[in-house]
Amino acid sequence: MSNRSVRQNNDSDGGPSSRLRLIRVIALCWLALLIGFFGGAYVYSTEAWPYPIIKGIEDFVAGHKEEKTSLTEKVESDLGIKPSRQIVTATKLVKSVRRIYKDNLGELNGLPLKSHREKPLIYLSDRAPRGYRVIYGVFDFQRTRHGAILLDPDGNVLNVWQISQEIVPWRHPEDANVYPHGFEIAPDGSIVTAFDEGASLIKFDYCGNVVWGAKIASHHSISSDGDGDIWTWGDPKGHPAGNWLMKIDYETGKILKMIDMLQVMKKNPLIDIFGILQDYDGNWLYPNDPGFAWHTNDVEALPRELAQYYPMFKAGDLLVSLRQPDLIFVLDPETLKVKWWREGLARRPHDPDWNDDGTITIFNNNTHRRYSNILELNPATMAFDVAVDGKSYQFYSAIRGKHQRLPGGGNLITSSDQGRVFEVDPEGNVTFEFLNLYSDNKREGDKAELLLVSEARFLPIDFFKELPKCE
Repeated sequence: MSNRSVRQNNDSDGGPSSRLRLIRVIALCWLALLIGFFGGAYVYSTEAWPYPIIKGIEDFVAGHKEEKTSLTEKVESDLGIKPSRQIVTATKLVKSVRRIYKDNLGELNGLPLKSHREKPLIYLSDRAPRGYRVIYGVFDFQRTRHGAILLDPDGNVLNVWQISQEIVPWRHPEDANVYPHGFEIAPDGSIVTAFDEGASLIKFDYCGNVVWGAKIASHHSISSDGDGDIWTWGDPKGHPAGNWLMKIDYETGKILKMIDMLQVMKKNPLIDIFGILQDYDGNWLYPNDPGFAWHTNDVEALPRELAQYYPMFKAGDLLVSLRQPDLIFVLDPETLKVKWWREGLARRPHDPDWNDDGTITIFNNNTHRRYSNILELNPATMAFDVAVDGKSYQFYSAIRGKHQRLPGGGNLITSSDQGRVFEVDPEGNVTFEFLNLYSDNKREGDKAELLLVSEARFLPIDFFKELPKCE
């Protein structure tokens, strides 16, 4: 047998040459994996190219943590075919409202809507408080997906803000992937808006022009302190569930004060209301991080004109809501001391409000229990009552939601997850109904689709100064 034959047989039988080649292949594979791993770590840590592309794909596939859309629906939403990410189904509710109000329920005209959606439905009773109503949410306008509408005292469209958070020069998600959540309006007709999963706080004038934009990942809530400033939740570094209480100058967008919830926790060691969702693993940890664990969702300063009704507190004290621990508390923003708290009364609550009778009303989502409600709580005695029983009004919003005590003692309710705004008078009668209808063929079995509504406000007749004329 020749030497050549011997070498061939050694190769074919797994001789030294074959093993060497195998080792080289394995080494190259490991090298490629190491390069890929460290290259990926570098890209993610520095956000260098192609991080924006990769992150965009990740965000697209994952979607919002609380949305239930399929991949196909995400595609049609992002292409502008249909805003599926922000659509909810409420067939039973729409049929019931049509049956109850019949000819008194009309279409809301005067909105610059895309042709493929139907007009919102509106009912306004003569018994409803007379004033303006502004509604902030998803509308699928001709120019933008999100916006706000202002209704005059007769329920007609007076003004429309077609707004977008894509106008800012810094990195931001597209409007298809954010949810309007956080709104304030001023007597000059200007508004400030925020978006869950967004990257900015933006002020628009009455005509829809940008006044300023702040690079703050503001979310859930914006509220005036009555002295020319606003409070919101956010994070200047862009965390989508930022746990910073932030005081902002309404005129300029400048940050005036920042309070980290971790600071608040450390300042109040004798009450462990902030550590309920912690666990121990060598260090005290939260699932994911404190922002997501707490789910901070509302902050409102006690206005000077209402301070007389709350002897326990002073003007400027903050009424705060954390969804996950079912917690409502009052914070002194100067000392960071918690003056009062109530935990477990509401399930996954939103939007506690100060009122002119010394009570605190709370939007109780009552998540997983079929019906939401509005609670009324006396902070001095801890006595509480159900102000609006959701079962009587087919009212249920598992997430999100706002409310407002109306003149005369009624309540305005934004049932976000139903695309709905309605008002109930002190006797329990519905005096206003708004359904942000997207599609409804009115045939038995067809589903009614509505677009999410974030927030509604009732404004008294004398709220506005002289409003500008817009082209």
